[in-house]
Amino acid sequence: MRAPWPRGPVSRLFGRFGNRHRGMLVAGFALRLGEMAADLATPWPVAAVIDRVLGGSRSHNPLAPLLDAFGTGTTAMLTTAAGAVVLVALVSAGFDYAGDRVLNAVGERMSSSIRCETFAHLQRLPMSYHDRQAVGESTSRVITDCDRIKESLVVLFSMLCPGVLAAGSYAVALLLLDWRFGLIGLGCIPVVYLTGARNHRRGHRAARGQREAEGRLAAVVTEVLHGIGTVHTFGRHELHDEHFATRSVGVLREGLVAADIQARRVPLLESATAVCVAALLWVGGMGVLSGQWSIGQLVVAMSYLAGMVTPLRSLSKVSMVFAQGHASAERIIAILDEPTVTHRPAPRRGPRPPRRAEGRVDFVGVSMEHGDRVALRRLDLSIGAGERIALTGPNGVGKSTALALVSGLYLPTGGVVRIDGRATGDLPPQWLHRQVTAVLQDTFLFAGTLADNIRYSRPDAALADVVRAARAARVADFADDLPAGLRTRVGDRGVGLSGGQRQRVGIARALLADAPIVLLDEPTSGLDRDAEELVVAALARLVAGRTVVMTTHRPSLLTMATRVVGLTAVGDRTRVAAMGPPG
Repeated sequence: MRAPWPRGPVSRLFGRFGNRHRGMLVAGFALRLGEMAADLATPWPVAAVIDRVLGGSRSHNPLAPLLDAFGTGTTAMLTTAAGAVVLVALVSAGFDYAGDRVLNAVGERMSSSIRCETFAHLQRLPMSYHDRQAVGESTSRVITDCDRIKESLVVLFSMLCPGVLAAGSYAVALLLLDWRFGLIGLGCIPVVYLTGARNHRRGHRAARGQREAEGRLAAVVTEVLHGIGTVHTFGRHELHDEHFATRSVGVLREGLVAADIQARRVPLLESATAVCVAALLWVGGMGVLSGQWSIGQLVVAMSYLAGMVTPLRSLSKVSMVFAQGHASAERIIAILDEPTVTHRPAPRRGPRPPRRAEGRVDFVGVSMEHGDRVALRRLDLSIGAGERIALTGPNGVGKSTALALVSGLYLPTGGVVRIDGRATGDLPPQWLHRQVTAVLQDTFLFAGTLADNIRYSRPDAALADVVRAARAARVADFADDLPAGLRTRVGDRGVGLSGGQRQRVGIARALLADAPIVLLDEPTSGLDRDAEELVVAALARLVAGRTVVMTTHRPSLLTMATRVVGLTAVGDRTRVAAMGPPG
């Protein structure tokens, strides 16, 4: 069982996945340091031209040995300075390219890991989670939220980290150049920070509201597309237009708030940084006039201050990306924080479950609640190995819930369900999956070939086994008429196949699983007579020699049962009202 996700700052999410790429991160930051060193050298050739070539001054210049190496004449120094500008730019560009490649690759790999782990975790969450979570909302988190985390990671490594490094380096360089320049540069940092901090908090709140509104809108779209046939049948397009428009207005409202916050940020920060630039210009200009500094040194100081302020202003423009990434990361953490395992860990001592169950099923005072709704009330029922039990009774009495409890989709909220005397909650989930198979009212087929859908229950099955299961389930009756046979591709949810054909594929899937316990939940409901006869003939092969628990009112299936159990809800109990052979 995976440990619950620790609650805390979103940085834990980045830290967890970033630790896997520490080597690349170190290399990337080393390349950024090389780029920064080249950028710090950039203004000095210009300063040398201003002071030594144009002004005739011999003021201190750290590149003086290089500039004098090819001659001290005016033309030689000018040519050397121009060449140095190009050389420094090429070196900076090389480090910039390599640093971007390495750090952006880390961002891409981290976001891919987050997306894959989120999807894998989401699949393994219990049915109780999916019952209360809209499909569209979950889809939005895996796709949109992970994409926004990716954007924030790329910006983090391509802009934030280099920007912070640049601002710090330029501030230190200003201090080394002159302590007064350094104080002005350092004074810019809290001014910019305090100006942007309040808007950042407001931006985060706006981004969170925007993502929640977008998730609700995605849920509406997914629900309508899943039920598009019903929409067309009843012609209720206008109803869903209104629902979508209502949700869309919510997204628009949150988006306008975010846009307003983003629009305010840049002017405020540019105004704040302008004050710092003006202060340095005044102090530096007065120093040049008094002879304390050369014009070239003032140019270097102004260049360093611009280099420090530019990334700070650039970061302000992408702060909304970070706010959106922060909000999306919180939504991803909410998924990863959900426990995936509902089963209790198996005891270390005691016999392991056999490879194949005998098939005895016992309900002992079993109750099941879904929120405030009671689905099953203290059911007591024993089913012997090899029995075929048909559960009947009014809708809502808990027939389908009983089947879901046997398969381990849920754990009962009261009582216990046992297979061969062991509680389902104590059994390893993978073992339970191999012992129980099901054919539901509407078999879900994935996009792929018929053979792929049959093999879904046993991915390692040989093609010969798939063919045998297809023939036993009467899938071959229609597959042989298709151009590619079992290799024929079907659309999403089995588009292109009739209901009876989909059910026969589901039966073939169950046959291939070869589980000792078979659950049938109204498998012939909604089929016409001819299709029902074909499905029943296929089911007869599936149930032979296995424990079967079915819910049905169809006579054709009731005759397959060895015992019919009628369930009724009486007070706080689900009473077994009638027991006996079919007929």
